[in-house]
Amino acid sequence: MVITFAQYSILTATYRCATYSQVEKWTSFDRMMIDYYIMGMLNIGLIKASDENASDTTCYELTDIGVSYIEDYERANPNLIIKRSVE
Repeated sequence: MVITFAQYSILTATYRCATYSQVEKWTSFDRMMIDYYIMGMLNIGLIKASDENASDTTCYELTDIGVSYIEDYERANPNLIIKRSVE
């Protein structure tokens, strides 16, 4: 499967666990877009949620599969790499 830049952006935002609000802030995507991509990536196993009831405290985190998709995307698109901050 090939991921889009939007999926890559959200995966990158969840690299070290991020709440919905943090994903929204880091990506600047609207809520509808974030909902769409988070639900899809949860369903295919690219990210996991800290709890089943999505809330402001739910933390989204990459799975091992998600990490491999980030790596594949960055190899194929070196000019589109998003720098992850070291926090």
